Amino acid sequence: MSALQAIVLGITQGITEFLPISSDGHLILVPALFGWTRFGLGFDVVLHAATLAATVAYFRHDVWRLARALFSRAEDKARDRRLALILIAATVPSVIIALAFEPLVDNVENLAMSTQVLIVGAFLLVTAALLGGAELLARRVKHTTDSAEAISLKTALIIGFAQGFAVAPGLSRSGTTIAAGVALGLKRDEAARFSFLLSIPIVTAATAKKILLDVIVGGEVLPPALPLTVGLVTTAVVGYGAIALLLPYVRKHSLAAFAVYTAIAGTAILVWNLVA
Repeated sequence: MSALQAIVLGITQGITEFLPISSDGHLILVPALFGWTRFGLGFDVVLHAATLAATVAYFRHDVWRLARALFSRAEDKARDRRLALILIAATVPSVIIALAFEPLVDNVENLAMSTQVLIVGAFLLVTAALLGGAELLARRVKHTTDSAEAISLKTALIIGFAQGFAVAPGLSRSGTTIAAGVALGLKRDEAARFSFLLSIPIVTAATAKKILLDVIVGGEVLPPALPLTVGLVTTAVVGYGAIALLLPYVRKHSLAAFAVYTAIAGTAILVWNLVA
């Protein structure tokens, strides 16, 4: 792997992890587009660790406030304590469902590149349908929740279930959870904020598991130090910027642009596979 390839993939991961268009899907599509070989699970894990760092860095004040509230009985921290507990509760179904589907998802890595691209195309269409459907429901249902702190346990659990199912490449985790939140009456920017906060525990657990079992125990080969470092830094910086851009964007705009992009990309992939 060259430093240039690491930069391209770092930019790809940093943008697509937070925009609701699927990072795992684009980490398959970009190498396929340029004719590169896939660089292995180890490098993907490093990129996901970098976007996790970007998430924690951007929401550092929220994370610190929620962590303090979780271990405090002070009345003025009750609202934050409730959100922290709801995030923990919503993570439980995510973990259970993700573990159940993990063998199927891991098998995708062993398929031919053309088959992986086809799978990504199909699930990009699913992402488009979820985003478009959420917008249609949002127009019919008045927003009932103005902030993540006021979210109900039922709504949080549904979003947690949605996150658990979003493990297939092409099926965006952020897109699925933001769409679920919007469809259930949460304001778009708060749905995105809740989605990113909810990603922290499960991505932390998944990254730690993969580093321990696949990289350290399993002997997964990592790229050389230079491209590895370049990819990590690029991903973290671009990811931080992507969050900073997305939150104000969805405050004023619908998810339609992302639905259109994933619909066009998914359709193009499927058509190309039919005619090629």
